[in-house]
Amino acid sequence: MITVIGVGNDLRRDDGAGPAVVAALRGRTEARLAVTDGEPARLIDLWAGADLAIVVDAVRADPPEPGRVHELDAGAAALTARPVTDHALGLGDAVALGSAMGRMPARLRVLAIEGADFGLGRGLTPRVAAAAGAVADRLAAALASRRGTAFPAADHAGRRSG
Repeated sequence: MITVIGVGNDLRRDDGAGPAVVAALRGRTEARLAVTDGEPARLIDLWAGADLAIVVDAVRADPPEPGRVHELDAGAAALTARPVTDHALGLGDAVALGSAMGRMPARLRVLAIEGADFGLGRGLTPRVAAAAGAVADRLAAALASRRGTAFPAADHAGRRSG
């Protein structure tokens, strides 16, 4: 089973990138699709038992490059060293707790889209909206061709490389 989880809040502008990717995937894949606010217990419940869980979330970066896509594995130092997202408890906390409880997916990939505006309001900024659409297209293609175990590599601008 493959699960795609969009993390975020669509009432906080670019924080809605994860839910936007999941919305764009509806009807395009047989993967299980879910949206959550990123609270660790909810993440663990959503990914537990999956062969592959793909978490899509918005992140802040300094300096920012809105729309850039970062791809991480569950063991990436960035997940355990500091929160990847702007949420109170980060994805690293969910990974640590899920590992301790034996409730991790067989494989976990994280697609983090750099955002520009996390203020109150609806709608993604243009570069983040474009990146969310591109991520959804790449995921749909990868899952449809049964390559779901390997998400195509992205360069620093979030474009498929190689």
